[in-house]
Amino acid sequence: MKGTKFAFEGWSIVGLSALIVGIMLAVIWLIHGVDEQGMRMAIRATARTSCILFLSAFVASALRRLWPTTFTQWLLKNRRYLGVSMSVSHTYHAIAWSGLWFATSGSSPKFDPLGILGYVFLFAMTVTSFERSAAWIGQRAWKILHNAGMHYFWLAFTFEFSTKIFKSMLVYLPLTMLLVAAIMIRLVSPRIQRKLGRC
Repeated sequence: MKGTKFAFEGWSIVGLSALIVGIMLAVIWLIHGVDEQGMRMAIRATARTSCILFLSAFVASALRRLWPTTFTQWLLKNRRYLGVSMSVSHTYHAIAWSGLWFATSGSSPKFDPLGILGYVFLFAMTVTSFERSAAWIGQRAWKILHNAGMHYFWLAFTFEFSTKIFKSMLVYLPLTMLLVAAIMIRLVSPRIQRKLGRC
């Protein structure tokens, strides 16, 4: 009997992610309203969903090297769509930030150049996630862009979540631990693969 096949692949992952995050926001705003509190809750929630989707794409290749299972094969095969799903989630995140700006009459959030840089990376990486645009910029430029963008987001998520732990927001501890584990897996997996290749 062959390995288990996963029902969702390709663009259905993006559609399902958009639906789930959209429903999550609708529930938050229905319960807490579309005032400042509701927008801040939406911001925190979409940051977490974006992080989970980001991690799925970030470790896909490294996990496949270390553990060649049906699940890691699925992750690697659908890495592009997980990345686009993260882009959709972070678009919701931007909508929530815009909602906060309106809810507070422009007093919050403050201008964040690093956050804007993150969205520049996100836009560029999403646009070049398609075969035609990827071919247009070339393989070398594509690798530089996506490696830089992925590591930028890793740094951004890790810094943001770890600082919240010190503010007694322990809900961010599991995600911070996953982020640390993810970078360690990415660093270790090529070395282990080389050692196994010599055996």
